[in-house]
Amino acid sequence: MSGPQASVIKSVPVREYVQQIFVPLSRVANDWDMHSAVALSPSEERTMVREPARAVPQTIARRLGKLRILLVPFIACFPTGDMVSFSNPEGEKHSVVWLENKGRIDLLVSCRDLDAHDTGWEFLASVAELLRARLTPDELERYTSLLQEELDMVFEGEIDEEAYETKQVLRKRGRWSRSGLQFLKYRDVSFTGTCAEYMHGLWHDVQIRVGTEHLPVPVLRKRMTLMADLFPPNPGYQLFA
Repeated sequence: MSGPQASVIKSVPVREYVQQIFVPLSRVANDWDMHSAVALSPSEERTMVREPARAVPQTIARRLGKLRILLVPFIACFPTGDMVSFSNPEGEKHSVVWLENKGRIDLLVSCRDLDAHDTGWEFLASVAELLRARLTPDELERYTSLLQEELDMVFEGEIDEEAYETKQVLRKRGRWSRSGLQFLKYRDVSFTGTCAEYMHGLWHDVQIRVGTEHLPVPVLRKRMTLMADLFPPNPGYQLFA
C-alpha cells in the first residue's frame, strides 16, 4: 500500500495489514523479503534493513526461517490492538511488532519514528528477541552459566537499560535461583540485549560505553566471544576489528 491510497487511509490493524499482497517485494540478505509502505532514499533503505540484515549471522537467520520485513510509517498502540498508522499517532507507539504465521514471520518496522540507524538497531533487536525464543537447551545453559559467573563478581552494570533495571531487582533480593522467575526474566532480557549488541558490532564499529551502569570491558568481551562461538559471524565480518 503506497501513494494516494496510503494518504487516504490513516490506520490499519496490523493483522489486516499483513494479509495484503505487497508488490513489488524486494529481497535482502538471508533470502528475506522487504517492502516499504513509504518512499525511502537508498541510504535509508540500506541503513534500516539491508546492511543490518547482512550482518545477521547465517546460523541465526536459518533459525528464524522465512522473514517478511514490512516497513511502515508508525505503529500505534490502541486499546483495540496495534495499528499501522500513516500519520504520527498520539499516545504509545511501537518500534517493531511481529506476527508469527505458519511458515513465515511478518516483522513490521516503524521507519518514521526514529532515525535510520536507530531503526536498523530496532530491527536487529527484534531479530535477537525472535532468536531467544528459539534457543536450544545447550545454548541457554551456556548463557545461564555465564550470567552466574557474572553475578558472583558483584558488579552493577549490564548491556542496556532494560537489562540493568531487571538485574537490580534480582540483586536486591539477595538470594536467587537459576530457575526462579526473576532470574529467568533477567536472563531473557540480558540475552536479547547482548545478542542485539553482538550483531550491532558486526554491522559497524560501535563505541564501548563505560560507567557503573555498563558492563566492564572484560565481561563485555567474554559475552561477545560466547555469541561468536554460538553464532559465528558471516564470511567477511569480524567480531573484534
